[in-house]
Amino acid sequence: MASREPSPPPDLRTIGGFLRQDSLRHSVRILILFSLGINRRLGFPELLELTGLSKGSLSHHLDQLAAARFIESRMVFTLGGPRIRVEITARGQEVYEELARALAQLGSPAGDVGPPPGPAAELSSE
Repeated sequence: MASREPSPPPDLRTIGGFLRQDSLRHSVRILILFSLGINRRLGFPELLELTGLSKGSLSHHLDQLAAARFIESRMVFTLGGPRIRVEITARGQEVYEELARALAQLGSPAGDVGPPPGPAAELSSE
């Protein structure tokens, strides 16, 4: 009788399903999504610093995430001039939370993990 290869755990299948989406096939986009999932909104300069990308490359990755409706970018006017603010959408937040949960469960033998890091997790621990 031939032995069967074990199937990947459900958490890996969840992660793999997300990573097959065009919008999440690049590690920079996952970094942006996680950064916004934790912070809710960031400015373009903060994302430039975080990713180390050029303005054009960052704009391309933000366009891909916006096309998937994971983020929204908008121009805001400040005393220092116009600024681009990037915010995670409800859909993006759901994807972030599901990915964070699946990643956390990979490292947890019992699969017992709390909510993903971010404002919601901070509020629930008070």
